[in-house]
Amino acid sequence: MIDRSESAEPADVLLVEPSEERARHTRDGFSDTGATTTMHVVSDGDEALAFLEGRDDHADAPAPCLVVLRLGLPAPGPDGLAVLERMAEQTTLARIPVVATVDEPEDDVVTDAYNRGANAVLPTPSEPAALAETMARVAEFWIATARLPNRIDRL
Repeated sequence: MIDRSESAEPADVLLVEPSEERARHTRDGFSDTGATTTMHVVSDGDEALAFLEGRDDHADAPAPCLVVLRLGLPAPGPDGLAVLERMAEQTTLARIPVVATVDEPEDDVVTDAYNRGANAVLPTPSEPAALAETMARVAEFWIATARLPNRIDRL
């Protein structure tokens, strides 16, 4: 396996997750890889779009190299599928890989997510240790191995 974790610029990841507990376990998983990752966490679709578009309180937000997006976001505001759709409409956002997370991977939700631009749809375990392990695997591939936009690899 190619490991770019030590030879690449730090990775900025946007996590869109309404649950503080899940966000904590996701951070734990990403930190277990040894790669330098800055996790930016927002809790709803409106804030995710403001971050991605550099608006409002996020005017100085870095362009993330990866988005981990919970599809089941709370109302009001856009859900995860609407965030995917909006990202796909904007050239600079459409190239950012998105890992969409779901509790129950129902066929229609998975299909909709891929049709709207998700690069992966990931069922997330409810058990905290399993969630952290799953996110460590996500980070291992997307951060330590894959070449990503908005990140300068020196290899």
